Amino acid sequence: MDWHICHIKLASHIMPLPISNPSPVSRETLYSYLARLASTWQVDAPELACDMGASFKRLLNQDEEALEMFSSWAKLHPQVMAELLSWTGVRAGNVRMKFRGELYVSRALRNPEMRGCPMCLREDAAETDRPAHEVMAMRGDWQLREVILCVRHCHPLVTLWRATAPKDRFDIAARLQEIAPDILSGTFDQSARAPSAYDLWLDRRLEDGSDPTWLADHPVFVVTTLCRLLGLARMKQGSVEDECTSGNVHAVGFDVMKLGEKGIRDALDQIAAQATDAQDEPSKTFGQLYTQLNRDYLKEPDFDPFRNILRECILDHWPFAEGDVILGKSLPQRKLHSLRTAASETGVGPKVLEHFLIESGAIRENDRRPESRRLFDAQANAELLAEIPTLVGPIAMRNAMGATKMELIALAESEVLRPRTRVEKVKNPWRISDGIGLVNELSDGAIAVDDDDEHWETLLRACRRREIGLDELIHRVRDRRMTVGYRNGEVGFHGLVVPKSEVDAIAPKARSVPSTVSMTLRGMAAAAFGRSVGLRDGGVFQTLIEAGHVSARQIINPHTKRKQYWMEPEDMAAFHRQFVTLTTLSAEKGLHRNTLKGLLASGKVSPFSPDGQEFGAVYLRDDVIKVDGLA
Repeated sequence: MDWHICHIKLASHIMPLPISNPSPVSRETLYSYLARLASTWQVDAPELACDMGASFKRLLNQDEEALEMFSSWAKLHPQVMAELLSWTGVRAGNVRMKFRGELYVSRALRNPEMRGCPMCLREDAAETDRPAHEVMAMRGDWQLREVILCVRHCHPLVTLWRATAPKDRFDIAARLQEIAPDILSGTFDQSARAPSAYDLWLDRRLEDGSDPTWLADHPVFVVTTLCRLLGLARMKQGSVEDECTSGNVHAVGFDVMKLGEKGIRDALDQIAAQATDAQDEPSKTFGQLYTQLNRDYLKEPDFDPFRNILRECILDHWPFAEGDVILGKSLPQRKLHSLRTAASETGVGPKVLEHFLIESGAIRENDRRPESRRLFDAQANAELLAEIPTLVGPIAMRNAMGATKMELIALAESEVLRPRTRVEKVKNPWRISDGIGLVNELSDGAIAVDDDDEHWETLLRACRRREIGLDELIHRVRDRRMTVGYRNGEVGFHGLVVPKSEVDAIAPKARSVPSTVSMTLRGMAAAAFGRSVGLRDGGVFQTLIEAGHVSARQIINPHTKRKQYWMEPEDMAAFHRQFVTLTTLSAEKGLHRNTLKGLLASGKVSPFSPDGQEFGAVYLRDDVIKVDGLA
């Protein structure tokens, strides 16, 4: 123990008195120790600093020479001095400090508010008969704004004093002298609270750097900041149970952070899922978590892994456009559309788009969310969106392909021409290219026919005269099994004619509807049912039937006279009992197709493909109900 001689002025007498320097308390800061050292020598901190040859201001500024003078005068071992500085925080640039071996932004450790544990300070005073303010020690962990509890006493840290000027703030003994009576009387005391997992983790990490969680590879400043911001976001959105909110926001956030990247993403998805209002943009939904990662910490690379998780979440829940900047990065390609953004880009009203998107399975019917929150995959539906503005109504279609009203109706009924949508409310369902392409195909090789030649007739008239299906007749023309002509003076489909003699040869007399086929069939055509469940490729659905996996019976269509598969209500019910598709599953669960795809992928559910034969996006219901979230 080092001894000094103190010369104290007492009534004009100088009295020599042997005094020993105190030892630093565990976790004590340099400024706290300077105050206790000064009190021991019965002077104030600025005066003692001056006696050492280093001004108080230079010590506050952490001038290297001043720190060396302090260490030398106080006879501190280099390791002891290093420990004091590590709990004090040493400047490492304009806005950085090194604290407990890690870098922090200065404002995380330095602010006008000085906090502490009144029970620790009271214990300091109880160990001596000296005045309380002379022996109380300020601990370094109390400076860190993300420390909220004294783990030793289970007491929340409280504000002891506020001072803007550093010379006032760090004149520790002077400030403690002002509040010592309140500390000793219990005025600052608050209700005890059991340490949370966050409190214990942070206390251990600051003490010796140990960390059993995956967060060990990430800086304390980053983790503690995100615990607070994530906790605020979850509690703001009501994403935690009521009993959890009685704790602190850091504990709520830490319970998510410790689960790893997947746990963080799941929590963010839960918050985003509650953004159902038209005004619920990311900044509102995630609050300070979004704002600070997008502004305050945008240039902090240590936040990048967590910023990336939030960015991917946002892109999966909001319809940002190509080139939009989200959390510092430009979006190379649009990922999602909403009804509103799709309407804006295509120039087609959202109500019209809605019909197409429901029919294609991109969005759910009866979804009451606003247009800005009804989302769908932009890339998967890009062709559809590009095509919708080009579609036309029946009059424009007839004019473009040179067909009469009845001819267009017949072409549609026989499915030779298929409208892009069969939703009756859509007034423009036709692709002009389909009509023109059909005319060009059928007229290839057509011979010229006089306009008054009675041996030829239009395709529709031939079908009606001999009750031949229009699709059958066109099939023969395509296969070059029937001659086709072009009447002079006529343009388009109505100008195409076929020889009556050839028509009579394939249909010598009118054919009646087979008696075995009822005109009041129950159910619907298998192809139509396939489309209703999202399997628009009729050939694939027919393969399911022919392979024996779906029940249906073959009939002759009373209108087209062609064979087709027919499903009665019992057949359709059997399909739904055994199989699901993304369309039917979306309707059942109320989930977006993209969400369903993700759940099926995570559950490793593959489409139904017995013996390697593929039938498209059809899944066994028994496989699907085993997936979490789809049971």
